[in-house]
Amino acid sequence: MKKQFILSGKYEVLRTLGHGSSSTVYLVRHQSLESERAVKLIPKNDSSQLFVLSEARLLKSLKHPGIPMIYDIEEDDNYYYLVEEYIRGDSLEDYLLYQTFISQNQFFTFCEQLCGIFLYLHTALPNPILYRDLKPEHIIVCGNQVKLIDFGVSSYVTSLGNNFKRYGNIGFSAPESYTQTALSVSADIYSIGKIMQYMSSYTNPPLSRPILHMIQKATETEAALRFETVEELLSEIRKESSRAGQAHLCTSIAVIGSFSGCGVTHFAASLVSTLNFLGYPACYFESNDTDSMRKMHTFQKGMWESNGCMHYKNFCGYPRYGPGIRVPEPENVIRVTDYGSDPSKPELAEAELILFLCADALWRRADAIEQDEFLKKYRGRLKIICNPGIRSSAKFYANHFSLPVHSYFYDPDPFRITKEKTDFVSRLLSEKGRFDICFLPERKHFRFRRP
Repeated sequence: MKKQFILSGKYEVLRTLGHGSSSTVYLVRHQSLESERAVKLIPKNDSSQLFVLSEARLLKSLKHPGIPMIYDIEEDDNYYYLVEEYIRGDSLEDYLLYQTFISQNQFFTFCEQLCGIFLYLHTALPNPILYRDLKPEHIIVCGNQVKLIDFGVSSYVTSLGNNFKRYGNIGFSAPESYTQTALSVSADIYSIGKIMQYMSSYTNPPLSRPILHMIQKATETEAALRFETVEELLSEIRKESSRAGQAHLCTSIAVIGSFSGCGVTHFAASLVSTLNFLGYPACYFESNDTDSMRKMHTFQKGMWESNGCMHYKNFCGYPRYGPGIRVPEPENVIRVTDYGSDPSKPELAEAELILFLCADALWRRADAIEQDEFLKKYRGRLKIICNPGIRSSAKFYANHFSLPVHSYFYDPDPFRITKEKTDFVSRLLSEKGRFDICFLPERKHFRFRRP
């Protein structure tokens, strides 16, 4: 296929992202920077061109990780070209439909990030900005970050008033959006509360009464009864998040298998996806010779790469790079390292938790037994996983190694989040206050124990 270029050959057109009533959006690659961007073409003879350009100029003045960037606005005789950040991810609506539920940690993470975006808008200088069109379709979940898109009806609040055209979307806009000509930041606070209410129907376990009361206050019909500022709402969210209690998790987890092909990469990818879903930022690191990450990138539709890191749904991970290649690695994340089936790696000594995967097959038990010396060396921070968790095999490993054995289950999709998976990861990594279901040594039955 012949390559197409636009804007004096600066950008190579990769594909069409979408068509609107007044524009076409293309995915392009900047030729010298080798980075992907989105370019929106707006015909100059279109009646809505001023409306779109107004949005673009507003966005160009904003710098926030939760707001897409406008890199440039150019034109020729026939078109305006808006060069924008290419946003990869799912709308909040699609994200919740795919996952079917979210954890309380994820609920608080989304709420805090959303309030952070609105706090930035409402305190912008020289004039605050009202968004006015918040709804699930306009919130994009990009890994661990939510982004707000479509600022088409956003407006500045000035000392001369804010008598802009009335606008509202059913279900998420404040009542005064339809009845008054002058609006305040309280209208956006109402919409944030409605988004919180929308997410609350997907949380598991259900939200506590104080959180529901907070949502009720944010969505009061009378503006005077709501939170006065987004900062006040954000403070309450953080207070309730702290009360909910965040269990301490280790920052480095090593995953290793008893033999090559026992499912270490699949399990590690599933663990990273689930941790991120639960609101604990995590990242996968490949430390074996299988080159699984690049192969996964080739065959997993929708997986994308940014700054050397592979992203898909709740997953993010780094392939194994050679010693001469340096890529920026994330900070303040749980590092989940895939060591394949090599227990001799010296880096294992730095891991806070080591997960050892054993297969359930009878003819594979010897592979695990051969690792006795490895298990003794790291026994204080070792947990054994039977994958999948056949009862007889789990009991065998528990009695042989004199350690509890956690039974995993058949997991066809490492990126899909299920309640069974979140419960397993929560039990596996919990330290106190919860029951841990596992097989115990010298026991003839399945029972509970406190970790």
